[in-house]
Amino acid sequence: MLGLSAICAGLAASSVDRYADDVAAQIGPLQPVIVAARDLPRDTLITPALARAGFAERRVPLRFSPPGVLHDLREAVGYRTLTALRAGDYVGDAQLGAQRPGRPPSRRTSARLVELSVTGAGSIASALRPGGLVDVLVTTDTQSGAPRTYLALQRVELIDLRETGSTAGSADREADATATLRTTLRQAVTLTAAQNFAREVRIVPRARGDLRRLGPTSVSAASLGR
Repeated sequence: MLGLSAICAGLAASSVDRYADDVAAQIGPLQPVIVAARDLPRDTLITPALARAGFAERRVPLRFSPPGVLHDLREAVGYRTLTALRAGDYVGDAQLGAQRPGRPPSRRTSARLVELSVTGAGSIASALRPGGLVDVLVTTDTQSGAPRTYLALQRVELIDLRETGSTAGSADREADATATLRTTLRQAVTLTAAQNFAREVRIVPRARGDLRRLGPTSVSAASLGR
């Protein structure tokens, strides 16, 4: 009886394994997808903190995965919700979009997110709100010639700001915050070069609704003494 029981158990386990294999073959492999972990209103900016708290990763069969769904939380950062999301909703290209200055939010684009170490942001952090527009000022190093400060980028969207410890008053004017900005690829290259070669980089908040575009603006050290 014990032997017969063992044989029956083995046959049952084998049958279950075959059934599981058949089901897996029919539904396909599992893959991660991003879903809303809580209700989010329309036009919500997805910051890194909100992506971690407001979204979750689930694993679903590949054949049931909606077109355009996101597979990584980081893919949502920097975008806005185009529609209201309910807890459990899939999150993808149809639900997220980019905010362009003076225009309605558009579908997800190939915009880049760039992290930039900036100086002087800690003292004006209350005016630097995620979703606002900022201008980027770059001051060149004296080793590269006559030092100057120039307007490098305008109307760039601020996605996130993290203070890293103020060093105000230090001789080197070290950065006291890290800003995450939404940029084009060309702008990303400009900011990366500034980060590597400039003496300091600052971001200046714009007033709400200020979409003016200035011409080339630059002040050199020599011009200050005139």
